[in-house]
Amino acid sequence: MAEKLAKDLQVHIDKEESLALPLLGILRDIADGKLKNGVAKRASLLGSRFEKEYPGMLHGHKELLKFLERLKKVGAEEGHLTAVRFAEALEAHSKQEEEVLYPAAIVAGQMASKRARFKS
Repeated sequence: MAEKLAKDLQVHIDKEESLALPLLGILRDIADGKLKNGVAKRASLLGSRFEKEYPGMLHGHKELLKFLERLKKVGAEEGHLTAVRFAEALEAHSKQEEEVLYPAAIVAGQMASKRARFKS
């Protein structure tokens, strides 16, 4: 079970690093009105890909949360407070991604797409 979780997490992290993080990286330029057209075009493509992956990434979080609930339960029963704290921290991280980071990445991609179309 732990091996499957590790594999699934790595795939999930790879998607975040290749899709969401680059989009989050352009937020400052968008906010400052300094997004260059070439960057906007690349970000527009990433944004489209991220929006397609988004439902699956949320599903991955739901699967992860099931595992974390079990980890907290077993950790508490067996006195492994480090495992419980780890699970709680990962739950908080997932919630932050779902409520802030993923939506921000989607908005960044949409803004980049508008910028790329406007400047074409």
